[in-house]
Amino acid sequence: MFTVLDLINHYLGFFTTNSKTKDRIYTVVGAVGIWYLLYIAYRFFANGRWLRGTLIAAVFALLAYFVILNIIYYFTNKVMRWDISPRIEKMMGGPQQVADKNQQHEVIVPANGLYQKQDVMRGEITVDDAQQENITQLATALLQLGFMKQDYGHLGAQAQRQIILQQSVIFANHPGTLLPYFGMVTAGNITTIVGGINQLQARELGTLVTVGMTPTPQALEKYRIALSSVTLTGGLGHVATRSELLSVQQPYKIQVEVAYEKKN
Repeated sequence: MFTVLDLINHYLGFFTTNSKTKDRIYTVVGAVGIWYLLYIAYRFFANGRWLRGTLIAAVFALLAYFVILNIIYYFTNKVMRWDISPRIEKMMGGPQQVADKNQQHEVIVPANGLYQKQDVMRGEITVDDAQQENITQLATALLQLGFMKQDYGHLGAQAQRQIILQQSVIFANHPGTLLPYFGMVTAGNITTIVGGINQLQARELGTLVTVGMTPTPQALEKYRIALSSVTLTGGLGHVATRSELLSVQQPYKIQVEVAYEKKN
């Protein structure tokens, strides 16, 4: 079996063949070759050598599983639900992303100032149709002005897959675009998030309903609160199949972080 693979690899070296084509050929050869193991296991069983037969049959089952994975990976765009290869890759460390020492990373300072991490909580918002339209228009304006990058945070395919594994999707403006201007307006029990290119063009983007786990009206009674950041995400993104990253388009949305300080 290994001799056949070695011969194929040797002869393919004479041709300009991409790695995926080679892997498809190896998969086909492997799919044929593993049946010889099943035949050997059968012969051991027929001769009453149950232990060796069982071990070889187990090896056949394991190799058959990975052959099936490879067939799905190299010949389809589907994903197998019980694919353990990402876990194996994670256990073994996976391919490391090499940082480019010459790459410049911009530092973004929130417009509303800096806060200690322990004094900031995620806020939950609700958005109606009019506010969603405002978010979409703001995203379009940021794209036209070149303020919203579409480079997936300079991440390679493998690094993107790690994020997709946790969040189901990675957006082109990962990890999000901080709004140039944002603020909040409280009227009665309603706290509205506003934002835009600047203060004059600010529009309603959502309603702040909780600060951490606390409903906003109760949080306002006990704490002084201020917006730490309002980040825009969504739009163009990637989801993963086993063989490639596929482009998707999702609605834009905002994520809110709220700084708090207990009242005296």
